[in-house]
Amino acid sequence: MNSLLVGIFVALAVWIFIKLRKSNSGLFKSLRPPPVHPSSQAPAEKREMPRIGVPRTITDEQFKRLKRNLFEPARDWSFEEAALILDAVTYLRAVYADVAGKREPPLEIRNELLAFILHDQDLCDYVIKWGKDHGEAGIQNRSPKLKHNDQFYRVARAATKLAND
Repeated sequence: MNSLLVGIFVALAVWIFIKLRKSNSGLFKSLRPPPVHPSSQAPAEKREMPRIGVPRTITDEQFKRLKRNLFEPARDWSFEEAALILDAVTYLRAVYADVAGKREPPLEIRNELLAFILHDQDLCDYVIKWGKDHGEAGIQNRSPKLKHNDQFYRVARAATKLAND
């Protein structure tokens, strides 16, 4: 008889537990994950560096320069990818200096401007050419004089917008 009563109590306890678990009210409501509502915002765009050149050809000097510029380079980057980032950072710093009168943009603005340049093929092509010309001219460690062309004005508008936000 005792085992029959224990069985009934266990069955009753399981039944109550299941009912409470299924209902929206009760002890287990707080254990449920919050409902997922579709966001009205578009999902964040995944930012990736454009892949150019032969992978794993980054030089030690480029690796060190990227580290000094607060980047986390990877050994599988190409020489051209590293050069593009270094040239783009030099270019955007020069544009920012022209626009904002400051030599160094804040890190967030620098990264946004870099993404702006890297996600526009025309700007990438221009910065690659500018970097080659800049390097051939032997200009080192000073703000270069920039042509005020379409590419300059596009980056300058983006820099101004980011600086004002």
